[in-house]
Amino acid sequence: MRGLIITIALLLCACTPSGNRYIIEGSTSKADGEFYYLYSGYDVVDSAEVTSGRYRFEGVVDSLIPMRNIGSTNLIDRYAMTRFTPVILEAGTITVSEDDNSPTGGLVVGGTKGNNALRDFVVKGIALQEQGKNAFSSEERVAINNAYDELVDKTIRKNLSNFTSVYLLTLSGNRYTAEQKEKFISRLSPAMQQTKAAVELKRSLQTTKID
Repeated sequence: MRGLIITIALLLCACTPSGNRYIIEGSTSKADGEFYYLYSGYDVVDSAEVTSGRYRFEGVVDSLIPMRNIGSTNLIDRYAMTRFTPVILEAGTITVSEDDNSPTGGLVVGGTKGNNALRDFVVKGIALQEQGKNAFSSEERVAINNAYDELVDKTIRKNLSNFTSVYLLTLSGNRYTAEQKEKFISRLSPAMQQTKAAVELKRSLQTTKID
């Protein structure tokens, strides 16, 4: 009995990420022997082979640059046409599935707080953009723009402890003033404040003040 308990405990340890480790569990219709890749820019940083419709990545979270892209084409050829999707490498089990009807580009990422938040933001944001295309009056367009701004603001505020907030802040452009961005940065969790993107954003805001 004691041996059985130890065996179960070892299996649980092997299947469940701990501390600052992540696991990506992917499902796909691609054939055995094909690959999925994690990219940092155009650089392939990891690959996983498809076996029986499944693939798996595993590693230690990069606390400075926790976001990568995932896709099924090796971008060594920089002109290769492919669909890839951002994935936040945060502690826990991240899921990736296929959905050609998804507005996120064919791959749906979730399973952890940051990835769920980013997925939901993208889905809602694209829906608002589609509404904007069909808006006939200026009043409708203003209302949709306001709804999008509210979505960005709400998503950032609810995700100060994961990289979704940092990612949206870096893409916010003129939506916020420098003072508002600095206030958001000050409210980020200590781990998020130390990410490369947050540090560079804060530095750029300070440089703008000096200029």
